[in-house]
Amino acid sequence: MPKISFVVPTWNGDAYLAETLETLRKQSLKDIEIIVVDDSSPDFTQELMEWYKTQDVRIKYHRLDVNGGVCDARNYGNKLAKAELICVSDHDDISVTRRASYSYQYFKKHSGNIDCLTSHYWECNVDGIPMKKYTPENMTRELFDSSKFVWFHSSACYRKEDILKIPYRDGNGSTDDWNFLDDWTKDGKKFVTCNKVLANCRRLPGSQMQQRRTSQGMGPSYIL
Repeated sequence: MPKISFVVPTWNGDAYLAETLETLRKQSLKDIEIIVVDDSSPDFTQELMEWYKTQDVRIKYHRLDVNGGVCDARNYGNKLAKAELICVSDHDDISVTRRASYSYQYFKKHSGNIDCLTSHYWECNVDGIPMKKYTPENMTRELFDSSKFVWFHSSACYRKEDILKIPYRDGNGSTDDWNFLDDWTKDGKKFVTCNKVLANCRRLPGSQMQQRRTSQGMGPSYIL
């Protein structure tokens, strides 16, 4: 059984998916699985993943017949995960080599005092080059209600049993990670942000984050 399951939802992500998968394949902890859930992409994701399945038996590929959105894709992948711990990764973000090992050891050491682990991170440009570092605080309900925070979803690790009880949901025009934080902080889940960088965020002009900022009249968050 794997110690960590990486769940990677993707839609039209073939331009960056291979780089993301390589950072997962190169994890120092080898007892992992990589679950890619293709939300019925019209690009070359299917051809790319058919090749990747021949390169690494730890990679599992599932293509959904109907595009249901990122929440459906995440929930589908989380149900398939074989490990007790799941690491989140979007199809364009970049995990550092020690991420799986650090996350596994942290939960093992602090099992009673943590429900979701995240990390510091670098915001990268479209080429994956780090441009700006962020050092988020530990997430709390009070911090979430203030709306004055940064938080990196693709550095998150949580227990499978918890995410199955409080899965991702759409609603209110908010992103999947925003609703995740809303639901989990309301439930009293314990969040820890470690002072290490476990993954980096690639900011793209057409990303969901940028669309939300535009709809709210905010300036761009990405760095070209």
